[in-house]
Amino acid sequence: MKKDTQELRHKLLAELEAMFDIAKKAATDPQTKPKQAQIWVRIMGYLGQVMNSISESFDEAKALEYFENLERMIREAKGDSEESQKP
Repeated sequence: MKKDTQELRHKLLAELEAMFDIAKKAATDPQTKPKQAQIWVRIMGYLGQVMNSISESFDEAKALEYFENLERMIREAKGDSEESQKP
């Protein structure tokens, strides 16, 4: 069971790192408006906190809470970008 938990932790960390890279790309994109960039930087910070927490210990309930928060934050960032592109 411990090996399964470690494997899951490594997979989650790899996915979170990929999300971090996506958020960084969005934050530094020259076409990203300052308000959007600020949201993406906040997402990067949150991803860093989540990665640190998961690397120290794995709590499935807490991980689900992290992902729900991330999903909300990303929806917010994407919603802002979609609204800013409307005429």
